[in-house]
Amino acid sequence: MSASKGQGLYVGLPTMATANAMYQRLAAAYHALFADNTRPSLILAHGGREMSDAFRQSVWQPSEQTAENYAHDDVNAMGECHAWFADSRKKALLAEVGVGTLDQLLMAVMPFRHQSMRLLGMRDKILLLDEVHAYDGYMVKLLEGLLHFHAAQGGSAIILSATLPAALREKLLSAFSEGARFPAAEASDNAGYPWLSHLSANGLEEQPLATRPEVQRTVAINWLHQRSEALDIIYRVVAAGQCICWIRNTVDDALEIFQQLLQEGIIPEQNLLLFHSRFAFTDRIAIEDKTLSWFGNRAPVSERRGKVLIATQVVEQSLDLDFDWMISDLAPIDLLIQRAGRLQRHIRDASGQSKAALPDERQPPVLHILAPDWQPEAEPGWLGPSLQGTGFVYPDHACLWRTQALLRQYGEIRMPENARQLVDGVYEHKIAAPPGLETLSDMAFGKVLSQRSVAAQNLLRHDKGYSREASDFLWDSDREFSTRLGEESVDVYLAWQDDMGELHPVEPEGDFRWEMSRLSVRRSWWQKRSAGFLCPDEEALEQFRNRYHRPAGQIVLVSETGEAPYYSRRTGLIGEPIV
Repeated sequence: MSASKGQGLYVGLPTMATANAMYQRLAAAYHALFADNTRPSLILAHGGREMSDAFRQSVWQPSEQTAENYAHDDVNAMGECHAWFADSRKKALLAEVGVGTLDQLLMAVMPFRHQSMRLLGMRDKILLLDEVHAYDGYMVKLLEGLLHFHAAQGGSAIILSATLPAALREKLLSAFSEGARFPAAEASDNAGYPWLSHLSANGLEEQPLATRPEVQRTVAINWLHQRSEALDIIYRVVAAGQCICWIRNTVDDALEIFQQLLQEGIIPEQNLLLFHSRFAFTDRIAIEDKTLSWFGNRAPVSERRGKVLIATQVVEQSLDLDFDWMISDLAPIDLLIQRAGRLQRHIRDASGQSKAALPDERQPPVLHILAPDWQPEAEPGWLGPSLQGTGFVYPDHACLWRTQALLRQYGEIRMPENARQLVDGVYEHKIAAPPGLETLSDMAFGKVLSQRSVAAQNLLRHDKGYSREASDFLWDSDREFSTRLGEESVDVYLAWQDDMGELHPVEPEGDFRWEMSRLSVRRSWWQKRSAGFLCPDEEALEQFRNRYHRPAGQIVLVSETGEAPYYSRRTGLIGEPIV
């Protein structure tokens, strides 16, 4: 930006939660990128931004009657945004600095309405794209199209990942190079970690980077094969006055363990917390706040002592958390590295009190992994009943097997020394998986190829220019485009019904009461379990849909306090299969 190679910045992240966290951090820093006498706008760009108090309070409408003239260190001047940029997500990319999901950028290279406005908005931006390893084959292909378009406009991009496989690095470099019409350049086959790849008109320069001492760490691996072993560790940690998190791969598995801990009654209820995706937004915010107060960087020892968090993947990336101990279900290696990054993340003394400098005085970190007994010649079903859900969430079982094989071989995650060997060993197929798992692996790979094919059809073609034939589908066709693939979801609103039959959202206050009372579930999950919920009659549901413009919304009735046999503010939405 100092060299006039860019006039603004957009930070693209995988989820709204990660975007919200980055927005708060950038609000205190982005003014340093601009001249002192300017008022650049910082915008939060995603579908749920209206529910962010920080963003709503930042919007300002200049007028002759307004005499605000903040000093640069005034907290009221942080994170301000001109109302013109904020009144439509279509104009969000025109603001000087944006933070949001990657989706807002991807819509600029797909045949959405007002696509050209988005493309114009990002033209002079430096794109900072974080956590790019978190995307599936469909979004990766769209990301390649985005980089192609942005490079063709003369733009710059900074791409960050803690666990980037070599093949993905090559795809992204190639897409940008083709868009910018740079000469072909080959990426190194012996990339270190951390590693910098700098692609420009002068060619591709790559080099290793130094690692900060405070993030150089070794995490030992301990294998668990029974849930009872995991529970024993939890009880020992709590008895010692420390804190622990168990990351489970499915909501149902997390619920099961949480309810078991509650029923056994050994750990006080007030020291147990459950965090997953099936909470209404208002409850999820409260749980996220409590999670940070217990396990965040500034959490005092008194808050951490004896606390237990049972969570799903929601804590992998978006929150700055620090646990004394951690248990994880078996998952692909990059996700296990992400999870291990929340284990003794910040420097503390032996009692758990935060301290400024190394060494960390707690016991050496250990990542306990619940996995099946080691099976050199694993066959389908090798995960067993306790990890059956894991097999559905991560269908490439060969990837899981290679993860277990390599971690058994190394016995530890040593950062940064063996990070590259672990990630590339799993994703570049450095070791052969058992023949019995190859069919499942081939099916998973076929799904990735299918996703990439669908994405290629949905992308605009830069060489076609503004033409009706610029994509495989006409701009004015009835086809609905999406920046993400996946099973269709259902929006469920929690409400209570008064004596007159009037529906009220469980969130009692604010401008977005219905949105704060909403959660999303997979359509197949809803179809299987909805008969077990109390719902309003069809007439009341249709009135709600028409009045609030939610044509596909569903309502589940709870008490005025937000409780029901199938919903609790502690456990979220529970549904047993209807036989």
